[in-house]
Formats: sequence, C-alpha cells, structure tokens
Amino acid sequence: MRLPAYPLATCDPYFSIWSRTDLLTASDTVLWCGIEKPIRGTAQIDGQPYRFLGLGDAPVMEQVSVDVQPYVTSYVFRQHGVVLTVRFWTPLLLGDLHRLSLPVSFIDFAMDSEDGQTHAATVTVSLDEAFCYDRKKRSCVFFTRQGAGRMFAVMGQLRQKPLSASGDGVSADWGWFYLTGGKVSAQNGIRTTRTLRPGQRKTVCLGFDEGFAVEYFGDKLEPLWREQWPDFPAAMADSYQNRTALFDALQSQSDRILADAKPFGSDYQTIVTAAARQILAAHKLARSRDGELLYLSKECHSNGCINTVDVSYPAVPFFLLYRPELVKAMLTGIFTFASMPLWQADYAPHDIGRYPHADGQVYALISPAILSRRTVYKRRRFSIYEPRFQMPVEECGNMLILSCAYADATGDLSQVEANFDLLETWANYLSAQGVRLKNQLCTDDFAGHSEQNVNLTIKSTVALACFGKICAMLGRQSDAMKDARHMALSLDSNRKADGTLPFSLTDADGWSLKYNLIWDRLFSFRLFSEDLYFAESELYRKKLNAYGVPLDSRKTFTKSDWMLWAACLDGSDANVRLFSRAIVQYLEETNDRNVFSDWFDTVKPKQCGFSHRTVQAGLWMPVLLRKTLEKSKKEPTA
Repeated sequence: MRLPAYPLATCDPYFSIWSRTDLLTASDTVLWCGIEKPIRGTAQIDGQPYRFLGLGDAPVMEQVSVDVQPYVTSYVFRQHGVVLTVRFWTPLLLGDLHRLSLPVSFIDFAMDSEDGQTHAATVTVSLDEAFCYDRKKRSCVFFTRQGAGRMFAVMGQLRQKPLSASGDGVSADWGWFYLTGGKVSAQNGIRTTRTLRPGQRKTVCLGFDEGFAVEYFGDKLEPLWREQWPDFPAAMADSYQNRTALFDALQSQSDRILADAKPFGSDYQTIVTAAARQILAAHKLARSRDGELLYLSKECHSNGCINTVDVSYPAVPFFLLYRPELVKAMLTGIFTFASMPLWQADYAPHDIGRYPHADGQVYALISPAILSRRTVYKRRRFSIYEPRFQMPVEECGNMLILSCAYADATGDLSQVEANFDLLETWANYLSAQGVRLKNQLCTDDFAGHSEQNVNLTIKSTVALACFGKICAMLGRQSDAMKDARHMALSLDSNRKADGTLPFSLTDADGWSLKYNLIWDRLFSFRLFSEDLYFAESELYRKKLNAYGVPLDSRKTFTKSDWMLWAACLDGSDANVRLFSRAIVQYLEETNDRNVFSDWFDTVKPKQCGFSHRTVQAGLWMPVLLRKTLEKSKKEPTA
C-alpha cells in the first residue's frame, strides 16, 4: 500500500507523527501539518551502525517492505545477515475511552537472523527537542525520572504555558514528552537503547503529557485519561505493562473494520485503512465541569476551528457504527454555545472556537481582535459576526440530522429532549427558508457561495423529516414531516430530462453530487423516489474521471467523503467499488506527500487542500448504510 504519508504515532492533534516518504530513512518524521518532529532510529549490528528511521550520518538499512493496517504500520529492514521488523501502533481503542484519550504510542522491534549466524543488535530511538515547541526554538530541560516502577526520559520547555496559543498548522508550545522501555537518557533530546538477539522482541513507548486538553468556555479541562490514572507516568507505565493485551484488542478492532469493509472490495479496504488513524487523532476527549463527555475535533488544515458542525456531519458514519456515544459528545458543545446569550440567531452555530480554545464561534467574526481575547462566549452582541459568512441552512440541517441519527441509533433521547427548543427553532428556520434558498455558503465553502443550491435544499428537506422523527420519538406533535414531503415534491418538479436534479434551481444545465440524499435512504423516509437515486448514480458514473467524480459542474475537484456518500445511492455497491478504485489511484500517484486529503483534483492527482481531517470518517457511509438496512430487514414489522 503506497500512501502519501504513513502513520506512525497518532494520538491527538498535537501528537500525530507521520513519515512523508516511501522510505522511512529518506526524511525526518513530521507532525501531521509538516512541522519537523524528528524521531530517529539506529541499529548497531555486530558493532556496525545502520539507520532505519529518520535522517542521520549512519548508512541506511535496506527497507524490504512497509505494511499498513488500520492501526498498525510495520516496516521490514535487512542488513548484515539480520532482518529487523519495526512496528508502530497507538492503542486507539474505541471500547476504552480513557485509553483513546491517552497520548501514548508504541514502537516494537523484532530481530531475526537471515543467514543462520548468531548476531547481536543494539537499537536506539531518540526524540529531538523540536517536539517541545512550535517551530521557534525555546529553552528546554531534559531529565530522567522514576515513576510507577519505571524509568522515563523526559523533556519540555523550561517555562510551561499550557493552552497558550491556538491556530491551524501549529504544534503545542507546551507539555512534556516521555520515553520509556530500555536504557533511557536525556540530553538535548531524549533517547532509549534496547539490545536485541535473533528471535527476540522489544518495545519502547513514547508519550505526551499535555497538562490540559482544551479550554472550554473559560474552564481549562484535563484530558479524560486523568479520571483513570493519577499522573502521566502512571498512565504510561500501565499502558506499557498491558501492551500485549492492548495490541490484541487493537487487532480485534482492526479486524472488525476490515471485515465490515470487505463486501465493497479491496480498494475500499485500502481507503478506510488509510483514514482509520487520522480520524481519531484529530479529536480530543474531555469532560465538562457539568460532567458531560466532550469529543472535540480540530478542523485540521482548514482554519483550525474546534467542534465544527460541518466537520462532525461527514464524520458521523464511523462513530455511529463503532462508538455512538461519541456522536452525542460531538453535539454537546454546540448545544451549550447555542444556548448562551450571545447566540441570538435562529439558526445553528458553525463551531465553538479555534482549537484548543472552545470559547465561542470564530467563523464569520468581523475582527480577529475579538478572537484574541478568548472571551467570545461572554459577548452579548450578535453583531460581532458578518452574516454573509454564516452557514445557516447548512448547520441547522446538520444539527437536526445528527441529533436524529444518534437518538435513532441508541434510543437515548436525553439530548434531544434537553435541547428540544433549539431543535424546534432550527427546524422552523428551515421551514421558513423553503425550497429556493438565498445565496449562501454550505459546508463546501471553499467552492464559494451559491444560490438555490439543490443539494443544500435536499439537506434542509431531510433535516425537517428528521425533526419530525425526533418529535415522534418524544411523543410530540409536529407538521415537520408533512412540510418535508411538500418540499421534496416541489424540488422533484425541477428534474432534468435525464431524471437528475440540477446543481442549482437557477442553473438548469449544472449538476452536482447529491450526497445529502443518503439520509433519505438511511432513515427510509422515502421523500424522494428510487428512480432519482438511480438517475443520479448513472450520471456520476458518466462523470467519473481518473481520480474521482467532481463535486459539481463548476470545477474538477472533489471530496472523497461526499463521493462515497453519493456512491451509495443506488444500493448496488457498483459505484462504491468504482469510486474507491479512483481514490486509491489518487493515493498511489499523487506527489503531494501529506496526510490523506479529502479535497483533491479528479483529472490530475493533485491535492487542493485539507489533510488529517476527521471528515474522512465519512468514508464508512457504505458500511453504515448496509448495516442499517440489514438491521431493518431483521426487525419485526408492526
């Protein structure tokens, strides 16, 4: 599997380390956004030094292979009669949220003799001091310490200011980096050495103690793992002691994901494998002062927003499948902010801040100076926002659909009950906007404003039906479902000669991926007819370029998540296979060595922007649809 970038240590937005070359020795490792964070590795074999990880002066070992599984990346090297296997993995366990929130990662080593001779090897792993700061060199301290029965090498800035800065392509300018396993030392970096003989396996463990996870409406919140362990050495030591069980659990999670993807072919398995780690490493888990679980995304390589609604919306398929509780935790912060005096709009917010500061929506602020004070949520004048940069229909639709999806999947109605007034306000807003929407932004804001956008109207229509379903679940009366059916009929009257709907009601010749239709299939609302699904699906096949189907008729670029949503419409799996092949071809041929981008051109293998984004969790929509339909067939009819 050839990837633009290979996942190594992937924990959270500030500790997600990748290799951007096919050979592990051809470059230094980097944070997901490209900032150099060198992890270097050498193996002294029978007294001769060789390099297997990162740059350096020692001659390189021959890299035989690289194998990427959803949660494990393994390299095999050969030199001087020895075969060295190096395995990178992080216990991103969806069944254990405390482990999921813990920035701890492992590197395993196994040595075998290739020539039948007895060999000895000493493996050294080091972390450069650049881990401790955001590009600009700072005064750092390096030391070893004993804790929880283990010895650790530790480094960090002399002056610590947790959560002192925010932004997009940045690294943490605070925190402490740890290394354990073997003989550790600390001086101008941290390192550890392990001795290997043929047939032996050894492990080193690296971690990041961030101090605080996020700032949440004025409160500095500790990461969720602090509920389980008293301090970072205890957490790291426990992980090291239980590494075999953790790896086995991770393999079971990986096997389940690959098995779920198998019906859609090997190319589909490849793209979910490529996305599996970044979608978890771009989130942070914490708990609010009120005890509510928060799962906060960073809008990586876009604008750095935290808990963006139209990032959660495409990401939800993966989490509905494997840990629905996290969907609720994505919505909590938005409901909290929308209930504050500042938010005087009758539509939903876009975000709750800029990572790691969840201090109120930053999108559409009229002045950056407001953001710098980190007190947006304390304001009481809605005039701090520029209306034309809001996404009113988009975010209302997203919140209604996501709330319905979580409640329907789990039977937990507590969140929709507690926030019913907001949901009703947003549903009323959508109903008032009707079918012919005003010129505005949607989640594809990089493509610019559009007027009477049909795909956006589809979202609004489905969202109204979702509100009707929520009302039914709560035993409340509502005309929302009836309104949704009227809107669907009105929209359907604009179909073109080939049976498809245009991009915009003002542009009869245009076309677009109608990815929002998928929720009509998932919820079995039947707002739109099956022949529309088939007509749209046939059109997408005709529009397929070498690397995918364009997002719409305006440009040749696409979004991988939306492509896979649209691929599901006709229920045949044919488009899922076709589009997956195109995406894999992009991964194999692009020269842009960044973490799996969701926004790229379909004519040439060129990234347009975005990487390391949680929206790639939307690639699991085919699995979600299949399992949802299978479940509905098994349920007894009334």
